[in-house]
Amino acid sequence: MSESVDAIKRLFAATKSGHCFPSDEIWRYIEGIEPGSVEKPGLIKALVKEKYIVATGGMTRAISGARKGSPTKEYTFGEAISKDSLKIAIQQKNSQQSPETILKDEARHPLDIPHNPKGKFPLQAPLQRIIHGCPGSGKSHQLEQDASAAHYVIRTVLHPESSYSDFVGALRPQSIYRILTEQPKFSGSSIDVPGEPYVQYVVQAGSLLKAYYLACTYPDRSVVLIIEELSRAVAAHVFGDTLQLLDRIEDQAHALKGYSTYEIEPRPDIWSWLTFNEVWHDHVAVGNIRFPPNLYIWATMNRADQNARQLDAAFLRRWDKQYISYLVTGSYDSSNVKYGGANIPWGTLRSAINNKLKSIEGVSEDKFIGPYMLPERKLGNPGAIYEDLWGYIWNDVLKSRSHLFFDGIQTFADLEKAWAMGDGSPLGSLTQ
Repeated sequence: MSESVDAIKRLFAATKSGHCFPSDEIWRYIEGIEPGSVEKPGLIKALVKEKYIVATGGMTRAISGARKGSPTKEYTFGEAISKDSLKIAIQQKNSQQSPETILKDEARHPLDIPHNPKGKFPLQAPLQRIIHGCPGSGKSHQLEQDASAAHYVIRTVLHPESSYSDFVGALRPQSIYRILTEQPKFSGSSIDVPGEPYVQYVVQAGSLLKAYYLACTYPDRSVVLIIEELSRAVAAHVFGDTLQLLDRIEDQAHALKGYSTYEIEPRPDIWSWLTFNEVWHDHVAVGNIRFPPNLYIWATMNRADQNARQLDAAFLRRWDKQYISYLVTGSYDSSNVKYGGANIPWGTLRSAINNKLKSIEGVSEDKFIGPYMLPERKLGNPGAIYEDLWGYIWNDVLKSRSHLFFDGIQTFADLEKAWAMGDGSPLGSLTQ
Protein backbone atom coordinates (compact mmCIF):
# COMPACT_ATOMS: atom_id res chain seq x y z
CA MET A 1 0.00 0.00 0.00
CA SER A 2 2.79 2.46 0.85
CA GLU A 3 4.38 1.96 -2.59
CA SER A 4 1.08 2.74 -4.35
CA VAL A 5 0.57 5.85 -2.18
CA ASP A 6 4.08 7.02 -3.10
CA ALA A 7 3.23 6.35 -6.76
CA ILE A 8 0.12 8.56 -6.53
CA LYS A 9 2.16 11.34 -4.99
CA ARG A 10 4.74 11.09 -7.80
CA LEU A 11 1.96 11.11 -10.40
CA PHE A 12 0.51 14.24 -8.80
CA ALA A 13 3.92 15.91 -8.80
CA ALA A 14 4.34 15.08 -12.50
CA THR A 15 0.91 16.42 -13.44
CA LYS A 16 -1.47 18.70 -11.51
CA SER A 17 -4.92 18.92 -9.88
CA GLY A 18 -7.66 17.91 -12.26
CA HIS A 19 -5.51 15.39 -14.11
CA CYS A 20 -7.63 12.37 -15.13
CA PHE A 21 -6.10 8.95 -15.61
CA PRO A 22 -6.81 5.21 -15.89
CA SER A 23 -5.74 3.16 -12.90
CA ASP A 24 -2.84 1.58 -14.77
CA GLU A 25 -1.12 4.97 -15.12
CA ILE A 26 -0.36 4.75 -11.40
CA TRP A 27 1.94 1.77 -11.81
CA ARG A 28 4.32 3.74 -14.03
CA TYR A 29 5.36 5.62 -10.88
CA ILE A 30 6.01 2.54 -8.75
CA GLU A 31 9.66 2.24 -7.72
CA GLY A 32 10.80 -1.34 -7.76
CA ILE A 33 8.64 -4.32 -8.63
CA GLU A 34 5.24 -3.51 -10.13
CA PRO A 35 2.29 -5.21 -8.33
CA GLY A 36 0.92 -8.35 -9.92
CA SER A 37 -2.36 -8.25 -11.86
CA VAL A 38 -4.21 -9.94 -9.00
CA GLU A 39 -2.89 -7.41 -6.45
CA LYS A 40 -3.71 -4.27 -8.45
CA PRO A 41 -7.52 -4.23 -8.02
CA GLY A 42 -7.19 -4.48 -4.24
CA LEU A 43 -4.67 -1.63 -4.19
CA ILE A 44 -6.93 0.54 -6.35
CA LYS A 45 -9.86 -0.05 -4.03
CA ALA A 46 -7.69 0.76 -1.00
CA LEU A 47 -6.54 4.01 -2.65
CA VAL A 48 -10.17 4.95 -3.27
CA LYS A 49 -11.17 4.07 0.29
CA GLU A 50 -8.36 6.20 1.75
CA LYS A 51 -9.30 9.04 -0.64
CA TYR A 52 -5.98 9.15 -2.47
CA ILE A 53 -7.88 8.77 -5.74
CA VAL A 54 -11.54 9.18 -6.71
CA ALA A 55 -13.57 7.99 -9.69
CA THR A 56 -14.75 10.86 -11.90
CA GLY A 57 -17.81 8.93 -13.09
CA GLY A 58 -16.38 8.93 -16.61
CA MET A 59 -14.69 6.31 -18.74
CA THR A 60 -11.25 6.30 -20.31
CA ARG A 61 -9.03 3.63 -21.87
CA ALA A 62 -6.40 1.38 -20.35
CA ILE A 63 -2.85 2.31 -21.45
CA SER A 64 -0.93 -0.89 -20.71
CA GLY A 65 -1.12 -4.66 -20.40
CA ALA A 66 -3.51 -7.06 -22.06
CA ARG A 67 -6.40 -4.61 -21.62
CA LYS A 68 -4.62 -1.73 -23.39
CA GLY A 69 -7.16 0.32 -25.31
CA SER A 70 -10.15 -1.22 -23.51
CA PRO A 71 -12.71 0.98 -21.71
CA THR A 72 -11.93 1.41 -18.02
CA LYS A 73 -12.81 3.68 -15.10
CA GLU A 74 -11.39 7.17 -15.03
CA TYR A 75 -9.86 8.57 -11.83
CA THR A 76 -8.43 11.81 -10.54
CA PHE A 77 -6.71 12.73 -7.26
CA GLY A 78 -8.75 12.40 -4.06
CA GLU A 79 -8.96 14.71 -1.07
CA ALA A 80 -5.92 13.17 0.60
CA ILE A 81 -3.80 14.48 -2.30
CA SER A 82 -5.75 17.47 -3.61
CA LYS A 83 -8.99 18.85 -2.19
CA ASP A 84 -10.09 20.44 -5.47
CA SER A 85 -8.89 17.92 -8.08
CA LEU A 86 -12.33 16.36 -8.72
CA LYS A 87 -13.98 19.78 -9.01
CA ILE A 88 -11.31 20.94 -11.47
CA ALA A 89 -11.59 17.73 -13.51
CA ILE A 90 -15.37 18.13 -13.86
CA GLN A 91 -15.03 21.81 -14.78
CA GLN A 92 -12.45 20.96 -17.43
CA LYS A 93 -14.74 18.33 -18.95
CA ASN A 94 -17.68 20.74 -19.01
CA SER A 95 -15.62 23.49 -20.63
CA GLN A 96 -14.18 21.15 -23.26
CA GLN A 97 -17.50 19.58 -24.23
CA SER A 98 -20.88 21.08 -24.98
CA PRO A 99 -23.89 19.44 -23.26
CA GLU A 100 -24.85 17.82 -26.58
CA THR A 101 -21.40 16.24 -26.89
CA ILE A 102 -21.49 14.98 -23.31
CA LEU A 103 -24.84 13.28 -23.90
CA LYS A 104 -23.52 11.78 -27.12
CA ASP A 105 -20.51 10.37 -25.25
CA GLU A 106 -22.81 8.90 -22.59
CA ALA A 107 -24.64 7.00 -25.33
CA ARG A 108 -21.33 5.35 -26.28
CA HIS A 109 -20.97 3.65 -22.92
CA PRO A 110 -18.96 0.42 -23.28
CA LEU A 111 -22.07 -1.59 -22.41
CA ASP A 112 -24.19 0.39 -24.91
CA ILE A 113 -26.75 1.32 -22.27
CA PRO A 114 -28.47 4.68 -22.96
CA HIS A 115 -28.25 7.27 -20.19
CA ASN A 116 -31.22 9.40 -19.12
CA PRO A 117 -29.80 12.83 -18.16
CA LYS A 118 -33.06 13.67 -16.37
CA GLY A 119 -32.90 10.58 -14.15
CA LYS A 120 -33.32 10.75 -10.38
CA PHE A 121 -31.89 8.92 -7.39
CA PRO A 122 -33.33 7.64 -5.19
CA LEU A 123 -36.51 6.54 -6.95
CA GLN A 124 -39.85 6.63 -5.18
CA ALA A 125 -40.36 2.88 -5.53
CA PRO A 126 -39.21 -0.34 -3.80
CA LEU A 127 -35.77 -1.73 -4.59
CA GLN A 128 -37.30 -5.09 -5.51
CA ARG A 129 -40.87 -5.38 -6.70
CA ILE A 130 -43.10 -7.79 -8.59
CA ILE A 131 -46.18 -6.60 -10.46
CA HIS A 132 -48.61 -9.41 -11.24
CA GLY A 133 -52.04 -9.71 -12.77
CA CYS A 134 -53.98 -11.05 -15.73
CA PRO A 135 -52.88 -10.60 -19.37
CA GLY A 136 -53.29 -7.01 -20.51
CA SER A 137 -53.60 -5.56 -17.02
CA GLY A 138 -50.83 -3.04 -17.73
CA LYS A 139 -47.99 -4.62 -15.75
CA SER A 140 -45.21 -3.78 -18.22
CA HIS A 141 -46.64 -0.34 -18.87
CA GLN A 142 -46.60 0.44 -15.14
CA LEU A 143 -42.94 -0.53 -14.83
CA GLU A 144 -42.03 1.39 -17.96
CA GLN A 145 -43.63 4.52 -16.56
CA ASP A 146 -41.90 4.16 -13.19
CA ALA A 147 -38.55 3.40 -14.81
CA SER A 148 -38.71 6.58 -16.90
CA ALA A 149 -37.34 8.40 -13.84
CA ALA A 150 -34.20 6.23 -13.72
CA HIS A 151 -30.78 7.05 -15.17
CA TYR A 152 -30.31 3.58 -16.69
CA VAL A 153 -32.83 0.86 -17.59
CA ILE A 154 -31.96 -2.69 -18.62
CA ARG A 155 -34.68 -5.10 -19.74
CA THR A 156 -34.71 -8.86 -20.07
CA VAL A 157 -37.36 -11.55 -20.59
CA LEU A 158 -37.17 -14.97 -18.95
CA HIS A 159 -38.35 -18.18 -20.61
CA PRO A 160 -38.26 -21.88 -19.67
CA GLU A 161 -34.72 -22.30 -21.04
CA SER A 162 -33.24 -19.22 -19.29
CA SER A 163 -30.15 -20.01 -17.23
CA TYR A 164 -27.61 -18.41 -14.90
CA SER A 165 -25.28 -17.91 -17.85
CA ASP A 166 -27.92 -15.89 -19.69
CA PHE A 167 -29.03 -13.80 -16.72
CA VAL A 168 -25.79 -13.25 -14.78
CA GLY A 169 -23.01 -14.08 -17.24
CA ALA A 170 -20.53 -16.75 -18.25
CA LEU A 171 -17.25 -17.44 -20.00
CA ARG A 172 -18.08 -18.07 -23.66
CA PRO A 173 -16.25 -18.30 -26.98
CA GLN A 174 -16.12 -15.22 -29.20
CA SER A 175 -14.89 -14.95 -32.77
CA ILE A 176 -12.17 -12.37 -33.49
CA TYR A 177 -10.23 -11.64 -36.67
CA ARG A 178 -6.62 -10.68 -37.27
CA ILE A 179 -6.69 -8.04 -39.98
CA LEU A 180 -4.12 -8.74 -42.70
CA THR A 181 -2.67 -6.37 -45.30
CA GLU A 182 -3.79 -8.71 -48.05
CA GLN A 183 -7.26 -10.19 -48.30
CA PRO A 184 -7.01 -13.76 -46.96
CA LYS A 185 -8.41 -16.70 -48.89
CA PHE A 186 -10.15 -19.60 -47.17
CA SER A 187 -10.84 -22.91 -48.82
CA GLY A 188 -14.42 -24.05 -48.30
CA SER A 189 -15.67 -20.74 -46.88
CA SER A 190 -19.16 -19.83 -48.09
CA ILE A 191 -18.95 -16.18 -46.99
CA ASP A 192 -16.32 -13.46 -46.91
CA VAL A 193 -14.57 -12.89 -43.58
CA PRO A 194 -12.67 -9.71 -42.56
CA GLY A 195 -9.42 -11.46 -41.64
CA GLU A 196 -7.84 -14.57 -40.21
CA PRO A 197 -10.32 -16.00 -37.66
CA TYR A 198 -9.46 -16.86 -34.08
CA VAL A 199 -11.53 -17.86 -31.07
CA GLN A 200 -11.07 -16.20 -27.70
CA TYR A 201 -12.95 -16.83 -24.47
CA VAL A 202 -14.50 -13.81 -22.76
CA VAL A 203 -17.06 -13.30 -20.02
CA GLN A 204 -20.26 -12.23 -21.70
CA ALA A 205 -22.17 -10.22 -19.12
CA GLY A 206 -25.86 -10.98 -18.67
CA SER A 207 -28.46 -8.38 -17.78
CA LEU A 208 -27.82 -8.66 -14.02
CA LEU A 209 -24.05 -8.24 -14.37
CA LYS A 210 -24.55 -5.24 -16.68
CA ALA A 211 -26.88 -3.61 -14.16
CA TYR A 212 -24.45 -4.28 -11.32
CA TYR A 213 -21.58 -2.82 -13.38
CA LEU A 214 -23.52 0.40 -13.96
CA ALA A 215 -24.63 0.65 -10.32
CA CYS A 216 -21.04 0.35 -9.10
CA THR A 217 -19.61 2.67 -11.76
CA TYR A 218 -22.19 5.40 -11.11
CA PRO A 219 -23.15 5.18 -7.41
CA ASP A 220 -25.12 8.44 -7.56
CA ARG A 221 -27.33 7.24 -10.44
CA SER A 222 -30.32 4.91 -10.43
CA VAL A 223 -30.14 1.63 -12.36
CA VAL A 224 -33.33 -0.36 -12.97
CA LEU A 225 -33.27 -3.98 -14.13
CA ILE A 226 -36.70 -5.00 -15.47
CA ILE A 227 -37.39 -8.73 -15.67
CA GLU A 228 -40.44 -9.64 -17.75
CA GLU A 229 -42.18 -12.99 -17.17
CA LEU A 230 -40.31 -13.81 -13.96
CA SER A 231 -42.32 -16.98 -13.35
CA ARG A 232 -41.55 -18.57 -16.72
CA ALA A 233 -38.10 -19.78 -15.63
CA VAL A 234 -36.82 -21.74 -12.65
CA ALA A 235 -35.71 -18.94 -10.32
CA ALA A 236 -33.04 -21.03 -8.59
CA HIS A 237 -31.44 -21.88 -11.96
CA VAL A 238 -31.51 -18.30 -13.23
CA PHE A 239 -30.40 -16.43 -10.10
CA GLY A 240 -28.09 -19.12 -8.72
CA ASP A 241 -25.86 -17.78 -5.94
CA THR A 242 -27.17 -14.23 -6.50
CA LEU A 243 -30.44 -15.26 -4.81
CA GLN A 244 -28.78 -14.41 -1.48
CA LEU A 245 -28.27 -10.83 -2.65
CA LEU A 246 -32.02 -10.21 -2.77
CA ASP A 247 -32.00 -9.85 1.02
CA ARG A 248 -31.56 -6.08 1.49
CA ILE A 249 -30.96 -4.08 4.66
CA GLU A 250 -34.29 -2.35 5.35
CA ASP A 251 -33.58 -0.66 8.70
CA GLN A 252 -34.09 3.06 8.04
CA ALA A 253 -31.44 3.98 10.62
CA HIS A 254 -28.81 1.57 9.29
CA ALA A 255 -25.83 3.17 7.57
CA LEU A 256 -25.98 0.55 4.80
CA LYS A 257 -29.72 0.74 4.16
CA GLY A 258 -30.49 -0.66 0.71
CA TYR A 259 -27.33 -2.76 0.39
CA SER A 260 -27.56 -6.55 0.23
CA THR A 261 -27.39 -8.04 3.72
CA TYR A 262 -24.68 -10.43 2.53
CA GLU A 263 -22.08 -10.50 -0.21
CA ILE A 264 -21.15 -13.51 -2.30
CA GLU A 265 -17.99 -14.73 -3.95
CA PRO A 266 -19.13 -15.58 -7.49
CA ARG A 267 -17.73 -18.20 -9.85
CA PRO A 268 -14.05 -17.72 -10.80
CA ASP A 269 -14.83 -16.39 -14.30
CA ILE A 270 -17.27 -13.80 -12.93
CA TRP A 271 -14.86 -12.95 -10.08
CA SER A 272 -12.08 -12.26 -12.59
CA TRP A 273 -14.34 -10.11 -14.77
CA LEU A 274 -15.41 -8.00 -11.80
CA THR A 275 -11.85 -7.71 -10.52
CA PHE A 276 -10.10 -6.67 -13.70
CA ASN A 277 -12.90 -4.32 -14.76
CA GLU A 278 -12.77 -2.65 -11.32
CA VAL A 279 -16.43 -3.34 -10.61
CA TRP A 280 -16.97 -2.72 -6.91
CA HIS A 281 -18.22 -0.22 -4.38
CA ASP A 282 -17.08 0.81 -0.90
CA HIS A 283 -18.90 -1.97 0.93
CA VAL A 284 -17.84 -5.12 -0.92
CA ALA A 285 -14.60 -7.07 -1.22
CA VAL A 286 -12.76 -7.02 -4.53
CA GLY A 287 -14.30 -9.54 -6.93
CA ASN A 288 -17.34 -10.20 -4.74
CA ILE A 289 -20.92 -9.05 -5.39
CA ARG A 290 -23.18 -7.08 -3.08
CA PHE A 291 -26.09 -5.10 -4.49
CA PRO A 292 -25.84 -1.35 -3.75
CA PRO A 293 -28.91 0.80 -2.98
CA ASN A 294 -29.01 2.38 -6.45
CA LEU A 295 -29.69 -1.01 -8.09
CA TYR A 296 -33.43 -1.63 -8.49
CA ILE A 297 -34.81 -4.98 -9.68
CA TRP A 298 -38.41 -4.97 -10.89
CA ALA A 299 -40.34 -7.83 -12.44
CA THR A 300 -43.67 -8.82 -13.96
CA MET A 301 -45.37 -12.18 -13.83
CA ASN A 302 -48.66 -13.98 -14.37
CA ARG A 303 -49.00 -16.97 -12.09
CA ALA A 304 -51.65 -18.56 -14.33
CA ASP A 305 -49.46 -18.40 -17.43
CA GLN A 306 -49.39 -21.87 -19.01
CA ASN A 307 -45.56 -21.72 -19.00
CA ALA A 308 -45.34 -20.47 -15.40
CA ARG A 309 -43.12 -22.23 -12.86
CA GLN A 310 -43.92 -22.35 -9.17
CA LEU A 311 -42.01 -19.71 -7.18
CA ASP A 312 -41.37 -20.70 -3.58
CA ALA A 313 -42.32 -18.51 -0.64
CA ALA A 314 -38.68 -17.93 0.38
CA PHE A 315 -38.01 -16.35 -3.02
CA LEU A 316 -41.21 -14.30 -3.14
CA ARG A 317 -40.84 -12.80 0.35
CA ARG A 318 -37.78 -10.89 -0.85
CA TRP A 319 -39.95 -8.75 -3.14
CA ASP A 320 -42.58 -6.07 -2.67
CA LYS A 321 -45.62 -7.28 -4.59
CA GLN A 322 -48.34 -5.30 -6.35
CA TYR A 323 -51.44 -6.81 -7.94
CA ILE A 324 -53.12 -5.01 -10.85
CA SER A 325 -56.77 -6.04 -11.00
CA TYR A 326 -58.73 -6.87 -14.15
CA LEU A 327 -61.29 -4.37 -12.81
CA VAL A 328 -59.09 -1.34 -13.47
CA THR A 329 -60.36 1.06 -16.12
CA GLY A 330 -58.19 1.15 -19.22
CA SER A 331 -57.30 4.31 -21.10
CA TYR A 332 -59.31 3.16 -24.14
CA ASP A 333 -62.14 1.19 -22.52
CA SER A 334 -64.56 3.61 -24.19
CA SER A 335 -63.28 2.77 -27.69
CA ASN A 336 -65.81 0.86 -29.77
CA VAL A 337 -65.69 -2.74 -30.93
CA LYS A 338 -68.14 -4.40 -33.29
CA TYR A 339 -70.33 -6.99 -31.58
CA GLY A 340 -73.68 -8.29 -32.78
CA GLY A 341 -73.49 -5.89 -35.71
CA ALA A 342 -73.40 -2.85 -33.39
CA ASN A 343 -70.64 -0.74 -31.87
CA ILE A 344 -70.19 -1.21 -28.11
CA PRO A 345 -67.46 -0.01 -25.74
CA TRP A 346 -64.46 -2.32 -25.33
CA GLY A 347 -64.89 -2.05 -21.56
CA THR A 348 -68.45 -3.40 -21.82
CA LEU A 349 -67.39 -6.46 -23.84
CA ARG A 350 -64.44 -7.09 -21.51
CA SER A 351 -66.68 -6.88 -18.43
CA ALA A 352 -69.18 -9.34 -19.93
CA ILE A 353 -66.40 -11.81 -20.71
CA ASN A 354 -64.91 -11.62 -17.22
CA ASN A 355 -68.30 -12.00 -15.54
CA LYS A 356 -68.97 -15.16 -17.54
CA LEU A 357 -65.49 -16.53 -16.77
CA LYS A 358 -66.20 -16.00 -13.06
CA SER A 359 -69.23 -18.28 -13.35
CA ILE A 360 -67.11 -21.22 -14.58
CA GLU A 361 -65.52 -23.19 -11.76
CA GLY A 362 -61.74 -23.44 -11.77
CA VAL A 363 -60.93 -20.42 -13.93
CA SER A 364 -58.17 -18.46 -12.23
CA GLU A 365 -58.49 -14.69 -11.91
CA ASP A 366 -55.10 -14.39 -13.61
CA LYS A 367 -56.78 -15.74 -16.78
CA PHE A 368 -59.27 -12.88 -17.01
CA ILE A 369 -59.12 -10.15 -19.64
CA GLY A 370 -57.25 -6.98 -18.74
CA PRO A 371 -57.93 -3.60 -20.39
CA TYR A 372 -54.82 -3.84 -22.56
CA MET A 373 -55.24 -7.46 -23.65
CA LEU A 374 -55.75 -6.10 -27.18
CA PRO A 375 -53.96 -3.00 -28.43
CA GLU A 376 -56.34 -0.21 -29.38
CA ARG A 377 -55.53 -0.52 -33.08
CA LYS A 378 -56.97 -4.08 -33.13
CA LEU A 379 -60.33 -3.17 -31.62
CA GLY A 380 -61.65 -2.15 -35.01
CA ASN A 381 -60.53 -5.44 -36.62
CA PRO A 382 -63.07 -8.27 -36.06
CA GLY A 383 -60.59 -10.80 -37.45
CA ALA A 384 -58.01 -9.84 -34.81
CA ILE A 385 -60.66 -10.09 -32.09
CA TYR A 386 -61.53 -13.61 -33.27
CA GLU A 387 -57.88 -14.75 -33.29
CA ASP A 388 -56.50 -12.89 -30.24
CA LEU A 389 -59.48 -12.61 -27.89
CA TRP A 390 -61.80 -15.52 -28.66
CA GLY A 391 -58.79 -17.68 -29.54
CA TYR A 392 -57.18 -16.94 -26.16
CA ILE A 393 -60.36 -17.93 -24.31
CA TRP A 394 -60.91 -21.06 -26.41
CA ASN A 395 -57.35 -22.40 -26.58
CA ASP A 396 -55.62 -21.07 -23.44
CA VAL A 397 -58.26 -20.43 -20.78
CA LEU A 398 -60.99 -23.06 -21.21
CA LYS A 399 -59.68 -25.59 -23.74
CA SER A 400 -61.97 -28.65 -23.51
CA ARG A 401 -64.53 -26.66 -21.49
CA SER A 402 -65.00 -23.91 -24.08
CA HIS A 403 -68.49 -25.12 -24.91
CA LEU A 404 -69.51 -24.10 -21.35
CA PHE A 405 -68.63 -20.51 -22.20
CA PHE A 406 -69.90 -20.35 -25.78
CA ASP A 407 -73.38 -21.85 -25.58
CA GLY A 408 -74.07 -24.40 -28.31
CA ILE A 409 -70.70 -23.91 -30.02
CA GLN A 410 -68.69 -27.12 -30.22
CA THR A 411 -65.60 -26.20 -32.26
CA PHE A 412 -63.40 -23.20 -32.91
CA ALA A 413 -64.55 -23.28 -36.53
CA ASP A 414 -68.18 -23.07 -35.32
CA LEU A 415 -67.14 -20.07 -33.22
CA GLU A 416 -65.82 -18.31 -36.32
CA LYS A 417 -69.18 -18.75 -38.02
CA ALA A 418 -71.04 -17.58 -34.90
CA TRP A 419 -68.77 -14.54 -34.60
CA ALA A 420 -69.35 -13.65 -38.28
CA MET A 421 -66.70 -10.91 -38.26
CA GLY A 422 -68.53 -8.97 -35.56
CA ASP A 423 -72.07 -9.43 -36.84
CA GLY A 424 -72.65 -12.40 -34.51
CA SER A 425 -73.17 -12.53 -30.73
CA PRO A 426 -71.32 -15.61 -29.36
CA LEU A 427 -72.02 -14.47 -25.75
CA GLY A 428 -75.64 -13.53 -26.37
CA SER A 429 -76.90 -10.00 -25.80
CA LEU A 430 -74.77 -7.66 -23.67
CA THR A 431 -76.02 -5.13 -21.17
CA GLN A 432 -74.28 -1.78 -21.66
